[in-house]
Amino acid sequence: MKKPARGPSSSPPPHTPRPGSRPPYRKRPAVAGEAGAAAGAPRPAPAGAPRPASAGPKREGKGRPAAERDEAADGADGAETRRHASKSEQKVHGLRACTALFAKRPGDIIRVYLSANRRPTFKTLLEYCVSHRLGFQFVDDENLHKLSGGIHHEGIVILAREAPRISADQWLAGIAAKTISGPFLLLDGVQNPHNLGSILRSAAHFGCGGVIGEAAQLPPLSAAALRVAEGGAESVPLVAVEDPFATLGALKKLGVRVVSTTSRAETPIAAAGLSPDVVLILGSEAEGVSPRLARLADLQVRIPGCGAVQSLNVAVACGIVLAEACRATGEPAKNLRK
Repeated sequence: MKKPARGPSSSPPPHTPRPGSRPPYRKRPAVAGEAGAAAGAPRPAPAGAPRPASAGPKREGKGRPAAERDEAADGADGAETRRHASKSEQKVHGLRACTALFAKRPGDIIRVYLSANRRPTFKTLLEYCVSHRLGFQFVDDENLHKLSGGIHHEGIVILAREAPRISADQWLAGIAAKTISGPFLLLDGVQNPHNLGSILRSAAHFGCGGVIGEAAQLPPLSAAALRVAEGGAESVPLVAVEDPFATLGALKKLGVRVVSTTSRAETPIAAAGLSPDVVLILGSEAEGVSPRLARLADLQVRIPGCGAVQSLNVAVACGIVLAEACRATGEPAKNLRK
């Protein structure tokens, strides 16, 4: 018996898309150049493969700072690559620099990175991090190199808020009120961060009441400068002034003697009769003290030498003149910041 013929069906043909459904997949012909681009596309690394060096330190856990950036290395000036830091934050590395930071302003610490063998040295710091819910991470030397931008981190890097700066007006008011005393330093054209760090270290050793410089010329207090300062940057105020000539005038009115250093001066420093109530002007090694500032000095002095070299490194000269300024009393000043 024959089956009755089926009438027209209301069902759509097999390849006709239903309303609202996705059309069937059809392979699109390749476009010239597309295959080559696909072939050259990076493939995902297999599981367990080592991370490339450019990838930076591995992120672990939660609570990483949201503002993270890299700053290009400054090479000759010694400025390092800054990682995991915003504009209002700074990195500190080196044993003494980090120890001084923790001692002076622990509330500014944000995160700590250190090698495992530094755990005993910084036991108190790690306990502080735990009690204050601050992140810390044990990382290998390679990642510490990347975080610090060099190999001189000494096993620890701390991300911290930048130290508050004292303004020129506040600083002068402290001198007038006798809460800040000399000797003082004025840097004229000194821009190398390693020299700045060495100067801050010597200034802290001799109880210097402040290191000042023109805001447009004073080098930044970089991680390199902080490390070289060996903690001295936490004790000596670095004061950026807009007009160093006006600042020197104000210091003179407060009874501070202005002394400029130059290899061409007739008076040797030992014969200058220096006292702590002095501001010592140090110039760059290339240019020395500018003539305008030198003319404001009450006296120009030189550090005698045998002539084998033209001059001393500015940071070395700084230590000599500060020692001479403190020789009259036999003791350094007491200006260390609390």
